[in-house]
Formats: sequence, structure tokens, C-alpha cells
Amino acid sequence: MKTFRYGHDTETPVNIGDIFVLFNNYRVYKYMLGILVELGKTDFPNYKILEPGCGSGSKLRFLTECRAKPENCYGLEMSSSAVELCKKLSPVAMNFQQGSAMSMPFEDNYFDIVICSGLFGCFNVDQDVTRLSAEIDRVLKANGIMFVLDINENFNEFYAYNKAVMDKKLRPYDSQNGELEALLEDRFTVVSRLPAFVIDGYLKPDNTPVEVTDLPIIDKAIDDREERCAYTLWAFFKKMDDE
Repeated sequence: MKTFRYGHDTETPVNIGDIFVLFNNYRVYKYMLGILVELGKTDFPNYKILEPGCGSGSKLRFLTECRAKPENCYGLEMSSSAVELCKKLSPVAMNFQQGSAMSMPFEDNYFDIVICSGLFGCFNVDQDVTRLSAEIDRVLKANGIMFVLDINENFNEFYAYNKAVMDKKLRPYDSQNGELEALLEDRFTVVSRLPAFVIDGYLKPDNTPVEVTDLPIIDKAIDDREERCAYTLWAFFKKMDDE
């Protein structure tokens, strides 16, 4: 089986596609920060933050721009090449290590915020999902926040044309019927569920890219549920023992 290796593109010239990537990131970050502010979870300099399955570490780096201390940011990845890439791209004080999200090398009740981006979609068996949630519950503090950014019920329709994507056999979660919430309900209470983005859905009918000036219109259409998305952002509170 071919091993996926994370890469950092230094050869391709900047192009219009980069703007759409930034647009997607903007939507995720505006939601995450908005939810944290609404919940009063704003003491970033004192929060410890974990991203299991952190990829290249971009979300953790963004949070350091929001006053999170690099030394309080932790990334965990199965891929050794991803860990090396994270270390190359990130402040030296940030903590990246190789390991499994199913058995994390961290103390109980250690983190204030956990971010799972594309992680739950890797598990097609319900028992694995509940096992993962139990491990996250273990390392997350009481009243801690878990963000889950993952694929939803529209994903297979949007990406049916892409054999490489379909061959990964990722698991979409139906955001309309509470599928993910039901699997996590023993340990987590959902506080928000928002449409995120479509990775490569920014084309006109003639297959040319939309104009950059159209992005605010698309942004509003997604927020107003007029435009379907292939990804959803969930926010969960860790349940207290007496709940």
C-alpha cells in the first residue's frame, strides 16, 4: 500500500486556486473564533491546544496568531514526514510528535481545546469512532471544547468524479440527521454545527474559476444555507461527570 507523504509546494507559482484555499481557511477560522468568543473561551495565552492528525500544522500556527503560545500548541501525527514538515514550518517552541490518536501520549485533562480536522472521516467503524472520542475525552479538560471539521452527506456527490478521493473510502457524516452527534453523545454535547466549504467547487458553468469578487457572495450564500457544502464544522463541549 502506498504511504501518503505530506508535502509543502515550493515549485508551483501562486495562482487563483490559492485564493480559494485561503477562502476556505477563512471560513473555518471565522467560525472557530466566533464560537469561542460566544462561549467565553478567549483566554488563549493560557490554553493548551491539541490537534490529533495535524497534517502540516497550519491550524495550530493560525491559533498562535490569535495569542495562543507556541509552547502550548501540540500536534500529533502518524506520518513521520508530516511531523518533520510541521517542525520545518512552525515556530520551534511548538510541540509535534509522531503517534496515534487512539492512544495519545498526554496526561488526563490536559487540553482546553482539541481540533480534529479530517480525523473522524478516517474511521468507518462506529466502535473506532467511539474509541477515538473516549481518548479525546480523556485528554480534554472539563468543559473543554472539541472542534470537528469533516466531510458530510454531500461529499460523495461532489467528489464522485475523483477516483483518487473515492478510493480513500472516507466516511461522511450526515449533518442533517445528527449522525456524528449520536456517536459522541455519551461524552460530548454539540453546541454548534455549521456548513464549512467545498474544496474545489468554485467554478462557473463553463468550468472557469469564479471571480475573486464573487467570494463574499458565496460566503453569504453558504451562511444562509443557499449553497451546499461538502464539509461541516461541529463544535462540542465535553460533558461533565454529572450530566
